[in-house]
Amino acid sequence: MKNNSSPESAELSGSPNDSPNKQGNSLNACIDSEKGSREKKDSNRNLVKSIFIALLAGILINVFIGLLVDFKEFFIAFKQASLLSIVLPFCIVIVVYSIDTLRYRMVFRKFKIRISLRDAFYNNVIGYFFSNITPGSVGGQPFQVVHFSRLGIDSTTSSNVVFSRLIEGNLVQLAIVILFFHKGIGMMAVVGKGAFLLIAGMVATIILTIVLVLSFLNPHLLGVLALKIEKSRIGKLIAKLTKDPCWAEKTSAWSLGLGEGFKVLWHHNTWTMVADIFLFLVDQLLWALALYIPLRVFTGGLIPIPEFLLSFILCGLISLFIPTPGGSGSVEAAYQLVLSALTGKPAATLGAILIWRFSCYYMHLLIGALTYFFIPMKKNTYFTSSEGVTSSIRSKKHHL
Repeated sequence: MKNNSSPESAELSGSPNDSPNKQGNSLNACIDSEKGSREKKDSNRNLVKSIFIALLAGILINVFIGLLVDFKEFFIAFKQASLLSIVLPFCIVIVVYSIDTLRYRMVFRKFKIRISLRDAFYNNVIGYFFSNITPGSVGGQPFQVVHFSRLGIDSTTSSNVVFSRLIEGNLVQLAIVILFFHKGIGMMAVVGKGAFLLIAGMVATIILTIVLVLSFLNPHLLGVLALKIEKSRIGKLIAKLTKDPCWAEKTSAWSLGLGEGFKVLWHHNTWTMVADIFLFLVDQLLWALALYIPLRVFTGGLIPIPEFLLSFILCGLISLFIPTPGGSGSVEAAYQLVLSALTGKPAATLGAILIWRFSCYYMHLLIGALTYFFIPMKKNTYFTSSEGVTSSIRSKKHHL
């Protein structure tokens, strides 16, 4: 019999041997798609849960603190609040985002990476958001590294930049603590029960700085430690959580690259890092100003800048050790305990702290959530040219 099937129909139907393979590949792709969709939904559900916990912890702790102050004085102080005392702290955080965006562009250029303003600003907003929904505010920096990696930027380089920022922050805070240490000693008798917070904050600042500096000077030790604990219970737990049985080897390779990156930044571009440290100091002063403005409005008195700045840094550090998302509630409690003793007006001080947290934490928690859920995170948009310069596709088209 003559075969009436045409070549076109043969191509459409496919050979009998190819059909199962194609169907299998299609099925696998479908399963992978469903798995990815399911994981994304689970991740979003966990994020919403973290936001809810942060809000609930903040409400419960702040209500408890409110029960300890004079209601009449509290409401009188609140009547003095203006829209400006809410808007200014909120806008100060936007200014901090902008400064940190410029810092990213300045430092990444030393690795021949031209990061766009949009991606750098997005990274800062999302980094602050994840800090606000993770216990101890520890989730911000890791997610910033993840974001840069998804963009197509080398993870070792982005880890280097983000980790360097962490070291700079601790160095600046340590410098402020040392500069105003004598003020802290004098404050011990004034703040009463808050004295232990100041002492604990000073100790925490010193310990954190030493640990980070040692990690900076000997980053390979992180890899050595990972390889040593790989077969232990902790190592097996890390492998289970990360779903990566080779996490220790990857950490070891990453730590070696981290050391080379540190040399590029701190040895060959020292003045760039000095400028970056100065800009972080500006950031730190702006964060403090965001609280000082409502505190000045509510209490009606001037708090000496050295005592206020020292209290601001030390209380902020201690609150990070309390396992509430983003220090929600614990931040308010720590600052209330110390600053109310300095102002002598507990109710008015609490009102100022609540306005500050509403403007700089809760409102930006909403901004960060809206940004994360409604502005898609770009993937693999950065590529390295033949000249060794890494930039986004959009910027390349713009130059063309």
